[in-house]
Amino acid sequence: MTTERRGLQAGVARVAITPPVGIRMLGYTVQAGCSESIERDLTATALVLSDGLVTVVLIACDIVFIQSPHVDRMRERIGERLKIPAAHVLINASHTHLGPMLPGWKCELGEQQVLQQRYVEVLEESLVGLSHMAQAALQPARIGAGRGSVEIGINRRERLPEGGIMIGENPQGAVDREVSVIRVDDLEGRTLATVTSVGCHTVVLGPRTLSLSPDFIGPARDIIESATGAPSLFLQGAAGNVNPICGIGTGGSEQFDDSNRLGAMLAGETLKTWAAIRTHNRSGARRVVQSVAAISVWDYEALSPQCIEFLGVATRRVTLPLAPLPDLETAERQLAEKRKLRDEAEARGDSQGARNVAQRLYEWADLVARTAASGKPVTRDLEVWALRINDIAIVAVNGEPFAELSLEVKRRSRVKNTVFLGYSNGCLGYFPTPEAFSEGGMEVIDSVRNYMLPAGLTPQWGPKIVQTALELLNELSVDDTRRG
Repeated sequence: MTTERRGLQAGVARVAITPPVGIRMLGYTVQAGCSESIERDLTATALVLSDGLVTVVLIACDIVFIQSPHVDRMRERIGERLKIPAAHVLINASHTHLGPMLPGWKCELGEQQVLQQRYVEVLEESLVGLSHMAQAALQPARIGAGRGSVEIGINRRERLPEGGIMIGENPQGAVDREVSVIRVDDLEGRTLATVTSVGCHTVVLGPRTLSLSPDFIGPARDIIESATGAPSLFLQGAAGNVNPICGIGTGGSEQFDDSNRLGAMLAGETLKTWAAIRTHNRSGARRVVQSVAAISVWDYEALSPQCIEFLGVATRRVTLPLAPLPDLETAERQLAEKRKLRDEAEARGDSQGARNVAQRLYEWADLVARTAASGKPVTRDLEVWALRINDIAIVAVNGEPFAELSLEVKRRSRVKNTVFLGYSNGCLGYFPTPEAFSEGGMEVIDSVRNYMLPAGLTPQWGPKIVQTALELLNELSVDDTRRG
């Protein structure tokens, strides 16, 4: 094994991860049916980067998320296959709400149980093999980054006149509109892979759509790859409180038109930024030539094979408390109420979507009652992951972060090109700001039930994410480069 850094090596590969039609989709609790068709194939794309000392794998998946224990096992197996630490593997989900449901999200019996179990096993093997393919494709490369801006998202925490929050539109609310672009080229300047990141919920195609789909990421990827001639990876950013500007699709052809439009907007900004990143040459010294008039010109000069100044990974797990549980008497009374509502919905023959919601609330109340009866303190683990390569940094967390957290990390980061991701290496739930807890809303209250948390997070989670992210970036710091 080499002990000296060498020039950057990069390899990229892709596999389809489309499940069998008929599998239940995960993203909309009210969705009445299972998948009936395929709008576009779901894919996973891996980018392996290595300098001879450190190797890292970035995997972009068209899936809503992959929770523990599935994602932990996948990272361990990828690490074993590539002979690298599992901590050097990042698995990011695009958070498409028209991706397959995985085992463990809800109690499934019969055909669905079999379909979902078989799928997650195939997905695991696919990601392990994909990573190996990308490693086998390693070749000398250069890397560069840039930033653009696109208005495809809007803050969705709309304040109601009578108080409270609903999922709607809040034009004054925070949105991280930055489009982060990383360009990986061969030594001649030909693109090997383009990495794009922005924070926006992939819900243009709403719950009435019964087609497996990557949502607006699909058309964006098609356009980017057509222009660059290379695979494109989409890494989902801080989308916790950001919906697409067109809202959640309500059905009909209009939502597919919106998906194509938003995809084109994202692709256009990505390509504009990609085209401005030069990795293999730069303008040389200016000289003046005499024609009819004096003309200032310069020639391009080739860059030598890139020397990697720094490539490193840092991770940290922080155990944090959840909010206090109700007392056992209250929890049991709540369970009885939810059981009654579920049974009444079944007896009335309510819509499948309404029965799905009633069943989910009952399962959550049962979890709360069992947890309260145990008498044990309730905690969960925050996982923060960071990569630094020259003037590029990627920070990722295992949940749905609010845009404000991304904006704060980027503002305070000392690395020029800092990318902030959610939905990475698992997904615990929403990560709100401290202020959101006094406002309420789905992300603070209702999502606790959907994510099957016995209690909600606390206001300390958001600041802890920012603090930990910055600490990891400082651990990986090699200079005092400021964002420009």
